[in-house]
Amino acid sequence: MTAGPGWLARYAGATWTPPFPQDLPSNAQAFASTASPWKAARRRALRELNLAWHGQGPLLQPRIDTARHRRVLWIHQGTPQVGDSLMDLAARVLLQGRVERLDLLTDAHLLPLYRSDAVFSNVAASARELPADGYDLVLLHSMASRSVRDKLRHFRRVPFVHLQGCYTGPEFNRTLFGFYRLAQLMDLPGAVLEAVARPTMQTSLAEQAAIAALAIPSGAIAVALGGVRDWRTYTRWIEVLRGLAATGRVPHIVLIGADNGLAMRDAIVAAEIGLPLIDRVARHSLGEVQALIDRCALALCADGGLLHVAHTTGTPAVALFAGEILPAYRVTSANRTTSLHGPRQVDDIDPEAVLAAALSWLNAAPR
Repeated sequence: MTAGPGWLARYAGATWTPPFPQDLPSNAQAFASTASPWKAARRRALRELNLAWHGQGPLLQPRIDTARHRRVLWIHQGTPQVGDSLMDLAARVLLQGRVERLDLLTDAHLLPLYRSDAVFSNVAASARELPADGYDLVLLHSMASRSVRDKLRHFRRVPFVHLQGCYTGPEFNRTLFGFYRLAQLMDLPGAVLEAVARPTMQTSLAEQAAIAALAIPSGAIAVALGGVRDWRTYTRWIEVLRGLAATGRVPHIVLIGADNGLAMRDAIVAAEIGLPLIDRVARHSLGEVQALIDRCALALCADGGLLHVAHTTGTPAVALFAGEILPAYRVTSANRTTSLHGPRQVDDIDPEAVLAAALSWLNAAPR
């Protein structure tokens, strides 16, 4: 860490040091070596002072007491990515059956992920849409401005706990962070957390019916196309698919993705790879995509939202990562995932390696 007074180092270090005893996969050590303690301390101090100024200090709880905290609201605002949301909120299963009601206040575009959820009773993008009988506790996911704004505006007098709190900066495993922290707040044993630490997602009956009507053939492989960032977008799928075609083992390929996968879809169709293609790119809701992946024998995905959707299913996955995003920051032992990593971009990953990982899963599957 950059040199500084001892108190400053400790105060700033809390922003990249987890509040629980378990080892968290992250790049915190590299982050700390370049971070400015003054800037980190200033950011933390301003956020803490904001809460104190608005009288929140006496409301901060040291733990979640499920005997008193029966109606709970989780505020998770300002995290626009689908994958981050699924990982951050994965630990909600630890509250299932332990509280009377768990609701969610989050960004509007993420609501479809949780509308049919088995744990959240009510999900909303506005506090006005939540039940009027109020809450015994707020789970404030972070001290970022949007989450705090809603706490101060609508739930000023409600006791609260910090989940992520002032922890910010490093790349880290969000799924494990949530499970470790929530277990700490609830005094739950941590020995079995890794076995269940994975995102979950429930689809509606209508979404399941829409995918069932497609009659996806048994043994089909889902391939997620496109991406938001070039270095995390795999463009070598044609080579992988030709290799799969040569094995004679794969009956169909199901192409999935958002609008940014349409160009890759067109290239695959034009390449005539020798495998029947089921084109479902930019045709489905996330819930329908989840139901579709769940009907496949394997999912091939570069790091992104659809990989984390795949992690909510029982379908094994081959996941492609690159650069500073190591697989340990996204995958847990509860995921059925083979991870590959490229030094700079996912296109650095040899298609032969992707093919070998895919065949390993296919060979392990019962005939």
